[in-house]
Amino acid sequence: MRILVTLGCIAASLCVLPWSRWALIPIAIMVVVVFAVKARPRIPHPLIVIAGVLLMGYALYATLAPPWEADFLADWGVKGRTFWEAGGIDWKYLQTETSVHPDYPPLVPLLFDFVAIASGGWNDALFGLINVAFALGLLVVIHGVALEENGSKLTAAIVTAIAVPLAATPWIGIADGPLIAYATSGLLLMRRHPMAASVMLGFAAATKNEGLTLILAVAIAMIVLRRDVRRLWPAVVIALPWLICRLVLHLQSDLTFNLSRIFERLSDPGSVVSAFMSAPFGRPLFLVALLVGLVIAWRRVDKFVLTAVGIQFLFYIAVYLATPHDITWHVRWSWERLIAHLTPSLAIVILLANARAASPRVEEPSSSALPA
Repeated sequence: MRILVTLGCIAASLCVLPWSRWALIPIAIMVVVVFAVKARPRIPHPLIVIAGVLLMGYALYATLAPPWEADFLADWGVKGRTFWEAGGIDWKYLQTETSVHPDYPPLVPLLFDFVAIASGGWNDALFGLINVAFALGLLVVIHGVALEENGSKLTAAIVTAIAVPLAATPWIGIADGPLIAYATSGLLLMRRHPMAASVMLGFAAATKNEGLTLILAVAIAMIVLRRDVRRLWPAVVIALPWLICRLVLHLQSDLTFNLSRIFERLSDPGSVVSAFMSAPFGRPLFLVALLVGLVIAWRRVDKFVLTAVGIQFLFYIAVYLATPHDITWHVRWSWERLIAHLTPSLAIVILLANARAASPRVEEPSSSALPA
């Protein structure tokens, strides 16, 4: 509940106060105080320094130059600069034909504006720090989950170090890094901390449209596994305002579910398979290792994460079948990033399951202790 109160105070302050560093100072102090009271720091294993060194290397990479991604130059960065110059979300700009993906949630462009306010001016090169901050936050969550699930500081440190390449995404200046951090945190925390997990899922929806489908995927997974789906109410509360804005302002999406287009593509499965076969899969050996690890520790793997990720994967396939763009082109330029959305949570639960299998003396989490 403290998290939601803090978020409400921040939202109210941003709506009332002008954009300036003096307006951010009390908000920052409030957030630090709330989370300092809530946090329970533990001394990690010395091997956690490996993750720290890897993250420092990522920080050098992320801030080496201004973001170079085409989506930053045409979409996320343009929105951030427009909002910065307008002193708030420029609704009129989002309604113009020149706006790219006006239906995308505005959290990431507003984060660019936060950095600009804090630094005293628009400086593209600093925006890589946002990716670093999200990677660090995700690694903190992963370390905490590993420690709770396994009970070994050494195992938690090793899992955290292995997770650095998954948290430190190469796409600087666009929303995939923050989305991965929020989505993975939400999936991993749902077992023991459903309130915090739901808040993370809500922010995933405020980051990119894929976060909206993830909330639906999680809801379906909870229904299938007979969990209390009402625990997702914070995610719905956070996601709902932007959905209302999209509806009221008629912010159109270029991705619509056209059933005739889906059936047309399904009638020619060869072209669909060819489109996916020609797409880069990122780390093929890593995916093979995930499959092997899943087979070895199948009985111990968190079935909720597997189910939610599987449903989200089906949603991604459905979007490709419905896309108005050339499917080969669409898959070619987005498939690797979509796979990167799903693999971190899978990798962590499979690693932890194998760690428990290798150390049978570690007590398994009791199913009776899990939220209904």
